[in-house]
Amino acid sequence: MRAAVYCGPRDVQIKDVPSPTIEDPHDVIVRTIAASMCGSDLYLYGGEVEQMVAPGRTTLGHEITAEVMDVGKEVSRFSPGDRVSFPYSVSCGLCLSCRVGQTAHCETTGNAIYGFGVAFGDLGGSQAEYVRVPLADNHLEHVPEGISDEAAVFLSCNLPAAVIAVDAAQIQATDTVAVIGSGPTGLLALQLARQRTQAEVLAFDRVPSRLAKAAAFGAKAVNVDSDPIDDVVAEATDGRGVDKVVEFAGRGDAFNLAVSITRPGGTISGGGVYLEREHPVSLFDMFFKNLQIRLNGFANAKVGQWRAMQAIERGVIDPTTVLTHRVSLDEFPQAASQFAEREDGFLKMVIRP
Repeated sequence: MRAAVYCGPRDVQIKDVPSPTIEDPHDVIVRTIAASMCGSDLYLYGGEVEQMVAPGRTTLGHEITAEVMDVGKEVSRFSPGDRVSFPYSVSCGLCLSCRVGQTAHCETTGNAIYGFGVAFGDLGGSQAEYVRVPLADNHLEHVPEGISDEAAVFLSCNLPAAVIAVDAAQIQATDTVAVIGSGPTGLLALQLARQRTQAEVLAFDRVPSRLAKAAAFGAKAVNVDSDPIDDVVAEATDGRGVDKVVEFAGRGDAFNLAVSITRPGGTISGGGVYLEREHPVSLFDMFFKNLQIRLNGFANAKVGQWRAMQAIERGVIDPTTVLTHRVSLDEFPQAASQFAEREDGFLKMVIRP
């Protein structure tokens, strides 16, 4: 089969690789209908975590809409022809972590993630023609008829992550909210947050086209490179600071910004992926301001997936509103570069193998 293979920093190539087969009676083999590239994939793509991957062998991607092609003899919930999607991390549904809702920390799979290298289970990625799905009965999900192939791609990671982070922020009807990071997941979170409050929602980013999209969704756009942040926040909050922050930039500086703009007693819900191990953070500021910090970057997507399905089915949100590009698998390497460079107007792609 053909798949996107990591060959080095910013070097993804479409190669012929062995097709997956049933290795365990609980496995399912699926054919990719549509896939995508997540912002968290950029850490791999850019070589920031190269110790986690096997260059020339690791296939990429963890977002998918797929059709079941073959099932192991112990699989009972799925049959060939079923349309499905999986959460980005594999979970057994039975261990203590899974039972308490920490499915991304499954003790059986050891934090296995599709397409995230040898450090996370060495599983094949979704940017490929076929994928092996382990522990399918407790992990894979049917896609309801009312959800399109393109919308279903968002069920693997982006929309569950947005749902989890916005829920954790506990936004009330009069709360002023800041969403830091106007990438695809940040914009989904912004739309969900906009529905929960009648007060102002501020969107922070540095990419003009993304800020324009945030403004179209009803937020006040704030450019972190050129706008007077302190003045904007003070004007929107009578000088107090925002009540709730949802952070999806996933960088230490963005977290520092969240701390600085949140009012005393406010809440920061961190949905971004933080890799800085030594980034300085002011414990004094967090202590003195009585901040509530809730980090959800390693999201328990299995827990949020059902809620995400409901949100699409009931018209709460249409995740395809952040979709800007449709590409073939052969076109994906160029599109990946455009996404990584935050090219003007490039926000989210769907890949059709």
